[in-house]
Amino acid sequence: MATITNINKKETIEEKVAEVKAPKLNIMEFLQEVKTEFLKISWPSKDQISKEFFSVILLVTFLTSIIYILDKCFEAIVNFFTGGAI
Repeated sequence: MATITNINKKETIEEKVAEVKAPKLNIMEFLQEVKTEFLKISWPSKDQISKEFFSVILLVTFLTSIIYILDKCFEAIVNFFTGGAI
């Protein structure tokens, strides 16, 4: 194995890079690992999905309503001070 020295630093680094081998690509091993990891997935139930879906819809509707109301309030304030010019 090459050692890194200050004199030949560039050459020894290039030698070390050449010594490092790329990992082998084994498709069957990869697919087996994918299958193993896929079996570890914990899927939510339909009941949980429906509850979370409606919770998100309710939250988005609520926040959208608040933003709309604030927008109309700020619009009224700006129109009051600018005389409705904007």
